[in-house]
Amino acid sequence: MKKPITIKDIAEKLNVSVATVSRALRNSPEIKKETKQAVLKMAKEMNYHPNLLASSLSSKKSRILGVVVPTINRFFWSNSIAGIEKVAYEENYKVMIFQSGESYLKEVEIVDTLANSRVDGIILALSKETSDYSHLREVMERGIPLLQFERVCREIETSMIQTDDFAGASEIISHLIQQGRRRIAYMGGPLTLGVCQERLAGYRDALKTHKLEIVDGFELELEDFSYEIAGEAFKKLWRQKTKPDALFCFADILAIGVLHAAQEMKIKVPEELAIAGFGNDVTGRFISPSITTMAQPSFEMGELAAKILLETISGEQDTRLLVKETIKPTLILRESS
Repeated sequence: MKKPITIKDIAEKLNVSVATVSRALRNSPEIKKETKQAVLKMAKEMNYHPNLLASSLSSKKSRILGVVVPTINRFFWSNSIAGIEKVAYEENYKVMIFQSGESYLKEVEIVDTLANSRVDGIILALSKETSDYSHLREVMERGIPLLQFERVCREIETSMIQTDDFAGASEIISHLIQQGRRRIAYMGGPLTLGVCQERLAGYRDALKTHKLEIVDGFELELEDFSYEIAGEAFKKLWRQKTKPDALFCFADILAIGVLHAAQEMKIKVPEELAIAGFGNDVTGRFISPSITTMAQPSFEMGELAAKILLETISGEQDTRLLVKETIKPTLILRESS
């Protein structure tokens, strides 16, 4: 196996000190322009690649952020990551992205890997299975800044960014009621997640405010977020004696699954059934009828998360003063309601 080229090898070739090569590669103003050019030219010729781990050990900073999300193939998460990366790269940081696949065990393994990789900080959204938070406490005890993103646990004292899910759900139910709907059902995800609890609570509160009762069987808790599961759950709901005239779905992916099932069953949307989602997934804009939804500024939320974490890492933000931001979503009215 070929031995990797080091800065010592470059220094010997140019007959300069190792310190000079190191400073030249870091673009230090102490080194003359001609020397820098010679070092960079030789580094390229010798196929030199910097040892990032060694650099992080010497500087005590890896300039890497770890990001853990449940999945990257959903609009909210992918757009949030884009926002995180934008801010990170502007500050000369790299981002390591992992998806837990909604698995608690995988989440624990990922967090441990990131901590052992000496990342400077971690942005994390909890998996649906997570109810033990000892792995997060361990990270904090190791002095690694942690920011909880969207899916949070209030038992853990960290900075956090999340959507005002209660207010968003309440507003969308109020809209459906204003449209004359009175039998409104709710389709959500696992109630182990705080975000699912909040949207369900917003649904219930809006019905109570408008003096409407929750019909038996109108609250559906799904085990996962998929088109197929949503479609099957809706078919069972529609077989009930009392049928809903509106359905609010926890996420647009569920609303799209419901719409597809309703169209298969020849149910007219929105005439017989109004459908609303949450998240403003780009797909919901282009299907017919287009999906009414609550838009979350996911890109901006990602930017804010990275900014707060980097301020904590740099010492600009006092680690004892936690930043807790709740972002209000915006109602987007479309054809499905």
